[in-house]
Amino acid sequence: MNMVEKLTRTDAEMYCPIPPAEQGIPTVEAEYFFQVTETQALHMEGLCFDRERNLFFVGITEGRVYKLNMKTKELSVIAKFEGIKPTAVKIHKDGRLFVCFVGVSRGGGIIVMDPDGSNQVEIVSDMDVDDLVFDEKGGFYFTYYVGNAYNPVGGIYYMEPDLDSFRCVIDHMAKPNGVAISKDGKGLWITETDLGRLVWAPLPGTAGHTTVVYQFGGTVGPDSVSIDGEGNVYVALFRQGRFMIFNSFGYPIGQVIMPNRDKGHNLFTTHPMVHPDTNELYMIASDDYGDEGSWIFKTETFAKGNDKAFQFM
Repeated sequence: MNMVEKLTRTDAEMYCPIPPAEQGIPTVEAEYFFQVTETQALHMEGLCFDRERNLFFVGITEGRVYKLNMKTKELSVIAKFEGIKPTAVKIHKDGRLFVCFVGVSRGGGIIVMDPDGSNQVEIVSDMDVDDLVFDEKGGFYFTYYVGNAYNPVGGIYYMEPDLDSFRCVIDHMAKPNGVAISKDGKGLWITETDLGRLVWAPLPGTAGHTTVVYQFGGTVGPDSVSIDGEGNVYVALFRQGRFMIFNSFGYPIGQVIMPNRDKGHNLFTTHPMVHPDTNELYMIASDDYGDEGSWIFKTETFAKGNDKAFQFM
């Protein structure tokens, strides 16, 4: 029994103390890399590099797709939407942007566009879609971001490479959020927000069992997920100011915390992505409870980015 003379807590512990079982995991603090907004928090998501290693991401609440030149740190707006909230942007091997979104005044879906934001075509309609990941055939899996713990009606869908039809491959999920294909190409890593868990599921036609790999705590579940070149899995913990890292077998091997997390800042962590050419992990966070605005953070991590996660360039 851990007896103390007086109960005390830090600012961060008012919102999201790190559970005892996770306090012993190797931990590093991220560094500030690029400030997107100075004071007003902007909810961002969907980090993705293109062939020139520009960094794309979305502004959820304001309906924008951004492009950051990593050499000059020039930020530009590629597209702006009304009545929908973009949640992710991924780049097809032909260079087109695939933008996932959830509905506000209209239904959600997926919009395809040229790299400059032109020639927009909606290929999925009236479905709240949070994320997608391409396979080597040019098709992709996407998350149908609906349902809850008592009504798990969300799922994972697969869009055929011709982009003309899609089908459900995993159902009965509670707001599936992020999705990534495992390094060996045999399974999907999925974050299920409303049940607070990380799931591994074999791809259709492959052997294996769907497994709840990890159960997270707190009132808000995990957000986006990505993998690196060794198959390690990076999971954003929304409203916790941190990212957890799992090895390819699903065991925790590290975590990254945001600067000033102990003071209650930079807690809205949403998306991790490792650079394709380096072992630099980039992460998005906003400071909804403070005055630090919105940032892209970075730190060194275990391996370079997974080349198969970058549209098979």
